[in-house]
Amino acid sequence: MGTVLALGACALPIPAPIEDTEPVVIQLEPDIPLELPAEPEPEPEPEPIDPTQQRIDDAIGSMDLRSKLAGLMVVTISGMDAAVQQEFLERVPAAGFLLLAGNLQGDVYTIRDFITALHANSDFPLVIAVDQEGNPVARIPGDEFPGARVLGAGDIETTAEAFLARQQLVDRAGANVNFGVVADVSLGSGAYIHSRSFSTDPVVASEHVAVAASAEVPEVAQTLKHFPGHGLVFADSHRVVPSSDISFEEWRATHALPFEAGIAAGAELVMTGHIRVPSVSKDPASLSDDWVRILREDLGFEGVVITDDLRMLRNSGEEQYREPAALAVAALVSGHDLIMLAVDPAADPTYDTYTQMLDAMEQAVLDGQVSLEQVEQSLRRVLTLRSVLGTP
Repeated sequence: MGTVLALGACALPIPAPIEDTEPVVIQLEPDIPLELPAEPEPEPEPEPIDPTQQRIDDAIGSMDLRSKLAGLMVVTISGMDAAVQQEFLERVPAAGFLLLAGNLQGDVYTIRDFITALHANSDFPLVIAVDQEGNPVARIPGDEFPGARVLGAGDIETTAEAFLARQQLVDRAGANVNFGVVADVSLGSGAYIHSRSFSTDPVVASEHVAVAASAEVPEVAQTLKHFPGHGLVFADSHRVVPSSDISFEEWRATHALPFEAGIAAGAELVMTGHIRVPSVSKDPASLSDDWVRILREDLGFEGVVITDDLRMLRNSGEEQYREPAALAVAALVSGHDLIMLAVDPAADPTYDTYTQMLDAMEQAVLDGQVSLEQVEQSLRRVLTLRSVLGTP
């Protein structure tokens, strides 16, 4: 019979079901950025030092108040004995000289030798100024070029050639500042300035003034005159203080234009005239802070502002302008950089007038009528000009 194998208790066990368990999460520390020290800001590159301005700053820093104020004066000393001028400069170290007929005798070589001797003891070139406009005002002999009245009727190329030749003549004689560009718009043939003005038309005058002022000769500076315009009046400002009833707006659209053109052309100086415009200022422009401000702010002039000869105001017959010392203070307070007054050696052979002017200017600073900051700002402009002027 067959054998039957039976499976019993020896059968394989059934595994128990695996219970679900919570997943194991390993918590890792977050990345902590490594804090490195901040790199220092790079030091700004130092501004390059302008050696000329450094020299000027050093010069101003070494001056006492009296010397600073003397450096804002342009004077006249008679004759061609340079020792006399040098002796004067030891007492009043002025910015320089306006040369008149008595300083300009002989040919250009004689004049040049005289001017060479004037510079002998100066750290900066002196301002050696002449009125060389051309006929009818030509101080240095040999100026055969047409004056403004003739040139204004022609083309601007001829004006450019004439003024370049004129500047070269000034340079040959050894002078370094020419009060040569008349920017006045004439009122007509009856006006005092007519024979010295380019035109009665502001646009024509502007064109000629621009090319005249841009006639560049190295080391000889150009001057525009007589701001705000002698052509505003008929009368001669050597005799009276002429007055104009023009409005500022009308002036800005007419008589201002040649000055604006000359400034844009690079003129280094502007000379203010003894002209009164009541709509702008009760004072003549040569004593007016309003006109100096207009010149700076409206016309953008950054150069040297110089008065016309203040002796003219003394001769006007107006009592408030009799005293040179008071005129010097008024011109200083108004913001002029250079104060010019010619002394008559017959009336003042020792030139004490200049000492009195300097005394009064010094007292004005000490009294607070004008700040030392303003004085130094003007002196910086003057020394910047002098640093580029030539010597023979």
